[in-house]
Amino acid sequence: MATDGTLDFNLITREYRTTDLAQMLGLVLELEAELAERFKEVRIESVVGDYANRYLKPGTKYKTFVAESDGKLIGYLIGYASVGAPEVDNMYDILPVSPGRTPPEFYLQITFVSKAFRNRGVSKALHKLIIEYARAQGHREIYACIAKWNILELKVVSSFDFVKTDLGYRCRMSLKL
Repeated sequence: MATDGTLDFNLITREYRTTDLAQMLGLVLELEAELAERFKEVRIESVVGDYANRYLKPGTKYKTFVAESDGKLIGYLIGYASVGAPEVDNMYDILPVSPGRTPPEFYLQITFVSKAFRNRGVSKALHKLIIEYARAQGHREIYACIAKWNILELKVVSSFDFVKTDLGYRCRMSLKL
């Protein structure tokens, strides 16, 4: 960000398109490399296939928003409509909700911003967009469970007045809509 608070680069946030797949998978590989570096004692298994065949596949419950600069994807945020019990929601790729019924909550599953674009407003712009989306869909609450070590993400979510509940090694952050 520039010293006057404006962005010092071109930023567009929008819904994911299937034509974004290759760039999205590149961001996933970047995330995996960062996790492997941060947690050297843990073997990180690639989830690129899960992204391609589950999270980014059309017709699933997952809603993905991306950030791009000059035609290049630089970040993403994935979430989904939730019945309020992630352990149940995670059992289904397509949420089993009756037509005309809106699940009460929207769960923010993962946010990632490429290292070169961190601390420059990208994550905040993605969160603003997905909060607007959840509100427009009729959800009553939006929430995330964030590891305590993920200080940058906790800071971004807190800036939207999410209420924090300590869950031990992570925090549940929730915002009533």
